Amino acid sequence: MKPNSFLSSVLILSFFYFFSPELQAQSGQTKKTGINKAVKSTEQINKTSKEIQEGSAEMNAQMTQAGENVKSGIKNVKSIIKIFEPIFRLHNKNNSAEEQSNTSIQDSEQSSNQSSPVESTSQEIPSPEHEMPSDDFVPESPSYNSDGTANLGNQNHKQYGCYLDVMSGSVLDDIEASENTAGVDLVYTATDYYGSAPMYALLTPAYVKNDVFANYYFRGPRYKDANIPMRQWEEANESEIALTNLTVDKFDKIKNNNQLLAVINQTAGFKEKYESRTKLNGKVFAIRTHLENRDAYALICVLDQFGTTGTNGFLKIKIKVTGFDNNGDGNPDVGLYE
Repeated sequence: MKPNSFLSSVLILSFFYFFSPELQAQSGQTKKTGINKAVKSTEQINKTSKEIQEGSAEMNAQMTQAGENVKSGIKNVKSIIKIFEPIFRLHNKNNSAEEQSNTSIQDSEQSSNQSSPVESTSQEIPSPEHEMPSDDFVPESPSYNSDGTANLGNQNHKQYGCYLDVMSGSVLDDIEASENTAGVDLVYTATDYYGSAPMYALLTPAYVKNDVFANYYFRGPRYKDANIPMRQWEEANESEIALTNLTVDKFDKIKNNNQLLAVINQTAGFKEKYESRTKLNGKVFAIRTHLENRDAYALICVLDQFGTTGTNGFLKIKIKVTGFDNNGDGNPDVGLYE
């Protein structure tokens, strides 16, 4: 074929294509089909990606909710831990005998369970109830009473000590306190040194030890100068005390940690001492000792006050402290307070 003939053929075909509607439509349809396929593929990829993101978000939400549920569960467990009333749990003559009896019963049941596994889950020994003193509560000394109260003397009292360990509910005299200065959270004094009316005071150990004027609260039959025993202590707790707005009835209703700590947190005016020109009976005090080696949060209810500033003056008190539960049974573990 000659060159001119070939060129003529190309021109004729090109002319025919451009001016032929059918061929143009066919070509456009092919392009449109390809574009649609590309769009659909992109949409499918976006949809899949969105589903993956939504699934991931849902999974994260579920994990977050699970974490919150765990936190809520822990909070609920803490809320059911009973407060600890140490006076009648630790100062009962029968306490050690009861503990041994309970241990023997548990050992006997465990032995029985091992021999008959079918019956092992039928019964559980109930946790001892310690919200009210039992009828057979026998105080270990005259400093404690059968109704679950303790006698906290002023600094002049001839029998009852004036130092208080709130964790163990222990009333300590000068000798006992000097042997365990790290366990003393509060001191009760009563004096007529200030004139006009007696001065009753609940003092924290660090205040008595370090304040140059603290000795005036001790003035009376026993201490006539600045030579008070606590000045010689190597360690004195930096406790704090505040008067709450609780009544005796409301104090009795405090049953668990959350309730006790709520009172502590809502009480204002914590200081190193509380002093009053009137008697303290009917008052409820919050005590907190937050140190590196000691955490003690307590409520002290003064049920009655006897005497004034002499050798017969003392307070009849009840104590509730934070419950510590290591074995997870919802009840405070006695051994942690001894």
